[in-house]
Amino acid sequence: MAGTWKVHLSSIVLIVLLFLSGISAGQKQILTYVSEFGFLALLTILLIIASPIMYKLKPGKFTAFVLANRRWIGIYSFVFAFIHIVIVFNFLFSWDITAAMSNTYRLLGGIAFLILAALTATSNNTSVRKLGRNWKRLHYFVYPALILIVIHSTGIGEVFMNEAVIKTIIILVTAVLIIWKLYLYKKRRSTQKNIQQQNAQTQT
Repeated sequence: MAGTWKVHLSSIVLIVLLFLSGISAGQKQILTYVSEFGFLALLTILLIIASPIMYKLKPGKFTAFVLANRRWIGIYSFVFAFIHIVIVFNFLFSWDITAAMSNTYRLLGGIAFLILAALTATSNNTSVRKLGRNWKRLHYFVYPALILIVIHSTGIGEVFMNEAVIKTIIILVTAVLIIWKLYLYKKRRSTQKNIQQQNAQTQT
């Protein structure tokens, strides 16, 4: 896909920059890494979910680019989440998964991570062909994952999501996206029902 290299390059550059930024954080280095990669994963998920709305409201090169490259942006959101969770398990819990998951907010984050892993594993043309309609149904789970991530980050976030303004903005954006998706779903179901009724009347 044209322009995909820009997604790869920008994502790799972001990863490098975040690691470099943590070097100067001193004793808070690990906390900085955890917060930065977790927050970046959240932002990219919001971006791919919002991309259809963004393009509809303001068609342009950027919104078209994001919409066309949602798959790879979504994959990199998983990469950011993967780095986040590896740092947490390794440096904060020494790979004691039971201890890590003993906190409700971390457990919700872990569930969201497993959902993202399933979505990433099926983000390819082969999975689309094999799963058929079930592929789209599976990828609707990005919405429950987003809700879990927001609860997780607002509950234990210690840097970005510890700020009331940022937390409020994230919650409001998430709410708008979920409500918009439910509205589109209800509208589509209503349209399909009307078409079925019209077809039934025509046949009779």
